Amino acid sequence: MPIRPSKLVRPSTRRTARSPSPPTDLTKRRFLTAAPLAVAASACATADRSPLVSGIPSEVEPEFVTLTSGRFGSIIPDLQPVSQLPFASSDEVHVSTAPSVPPPADRADQRVFEVELDVIESTCPLDPANGVSTEMWGYRVTGQEEVTCGVPGPVLRGRVGDLARITLHNLAGNVEPHNIDFHAVTGQGGGAEALTVAPGESATIEARLLYPGAFMYHCAFGDVPKHIAYGMYGMFIVDPVIGLPDVDHEWAVMQAEWYVTPGSDGVAVFDPDALRLEHPRYVTFNGRTDALVGDNALRMQVGERARFYFVNEGLNLDSNFHPIGSHWDTVYPEAATHSINGVIRGSQSTLVVAGGGTVAELVGHVPSTLILVDHALVRTFYKGAIGQVVVEGDPNPDIFSAGTSTAGTAPPPEAPPDENAVLMPAGGYLKTNADIAYVPLRRVVKVGTPVTFYNQDSVAHTVTSGTSDGATGTPDGIFDSGDIGVGDSWTHIFDEPGTYPYYCKPHPWMIGTVVVES
Repeated sequence: MPIRPSKLVRPSTRRTARSPSPPTDLTKRRFLTAAPLAVAASACATADRSPLVSGIPSEVEPEFVTLTSGRFGSIIPDLQPVSQLPFASSDEVHVSTAPSVPPPADRADQRVFEVELDVIESTCPLDPANGVSTEMWGYRVTGQEEVTCGVPGPVLRGRVGDLARITLHNLAGNVEPHNIDFHAVTGQGGGAEALTVAPGESATIEARLLYPGAFMYHCAFGDVPKHIAYGMYGMFIVDPVIGLPDVDHEWAVMQAEWYVTPGSDGVAVFDPDALRLEHPRYVTFNGRTDALVGDNALRMQVGERARFYFVNEGLNLDSNFHPIGSHWDTVYPEAATHSINGVIRGSQSTLVVAGGGTVAELVGHVPSTLILVDHALVRTFYKGAIGQVVVEGDPNPDIFSAGTSTAGTAPPPEAPPDENAVLMPAGGYLKTNADIAYVPLRRVVKVGTPVTFYNQDSVAHTVTSGTSDGATGTPDGIFDSGDIGVGDSWTHIFDEPGTYPYYCKPHPWMIGTVVVES
């Protein structure tokens, strides 16, 4: 039987050089359970997400979401006992380097996966264009010795209900003690207390992933703001039971602040006074000013959809995440990706608090270079918070083109059906088409001739005798057709010689004349 989540939130810990291999019998064990779906009557889903109240799709069986506690219930799924969890398949990928994102797990059950991370202390480029480096503390995947700058830390990914076994190694050559506070983890300090390691030490936690989203992680040892300011942060993506729709690209972007002052030989030094005043010299995406521009720009094709997992590592400023030249087609506010939550469509900018996240998607509509910014634009123009998304493909002038086109102009009008007819052609209601508002603008007929007015435009018109200055018409009461609907016509017999000016009441720039000869 599933056990209550409250019995599993206490992380187990052990200190060791490396984690032991998983027991063989557990790797062969399958997770089978069938719990009834119980959803609070007040719960509802948006049209953009899989509806909870109508049942969860069969592909996510046998795991179900049960809303059980509180006024609106809880989204924590029923949890399989730890002793019954199998290990994730060896081909599952749970770590990547930003902006890459690990693929979601292609399964519906809960499993155990392992991640091992090293702490790195080194001097790394911060503003390469201006030759600026600084001391950085960060994280890397254990064994990736070619990685010498671990800022930002690896992107981790799991699934709601999974048990994450995380080991942290503080390399023997480091100077500072460190740990990790995972915002995705339910446990003392997000696991920070249990993961505190001095240089040369290792520690491990096991933590159940209870809530979906895109979460920050960071060092929380000692002077916590200082450790974050040195670059000790990363992202942990937790997929919901009902996964997000497939997209063409998924990318991870992390915004952070650097509190440094110029030093000798181009190496900027940490500035504690600027940190306390919340005055960063640099604000970057993914750890440096050039992480997402030039050769590092993100690339997609016209017609493709890209999803951004965005975390504002802070540590002080809110972010105003905006794509110049496009829109966020879909936003999952606060990166709360459970299907019971709604999404926002067509957002220009989305606010991300310090220590928070968002998930935002855009569509490549036309070929262009989209600019990712914090729209507090001093941070972009002067401090480095900038990224590029290069959209490649065929132009689409129906959405955007440079210069002018035939938009807003009418096609050449058809010839009147007979020599005494007058047409109101397509597009005649536009002011720019006043010279073809009636075809012909001046019709000459004999006394007693019926003249028929045909409305071939897309809106209703009138034929009202009188004069107009192009803005206001003055009727003289001789004739008035009333509204002539789209596709309709109206006929008037002119039985007195003379000149008869007329106009359209709703469009007084439409002006014509009938001349009646004896």
